[in-house]
Amino acid sequence: MATELRKDLNGLRVRLPGSAPIYLIDEGKKRHIPNPQVYNELFSTWEGVIDDIDIDEITTGVSIPETATLFKCIDSPKVFLLDGVAPNQVKRHIFSPDVMNRYKFNWGRVHLWNVPLSAIAFPDGTTIKNP
Repeated sequence: MATELRKDLNGLRVRLPGSAPIYLIDEGKKRHIPNPQVYNELFSTWEGVIDDIDIDEITTGVSIPETATLFKCIDSPKVFLLDGVAPNQVKRHIFSPDVMNRYKFNWGRVHLWNVPLSAIAFPDGTTIKNP
């Protein structure tokens, strides 16, 4: 079965009908959310998860890491997703409040890091934005 990138679905949370695993569509790929703790750390609601019979046709990306977190620094309004697994973690800028809301990221779970953005050693990853 051929798979395809579906950037038009970025930000949606999907699963196969009647199946437990939930995936986030990010950069056009489905990324497995490994457990409820990670889900609750990142997302504001369990509502709106879409049962998608064609999910297997979407390219599979790397799973969301258990260390994923939302953060911002004391000197910047920018919100980031800490993504990837050490030593390859990256900070991914969440482009706008509209993107935060489309992805259903949880504003209440954005951790304030008491350092300036320039002190963050994680390299930049791809920006998270709307399709």
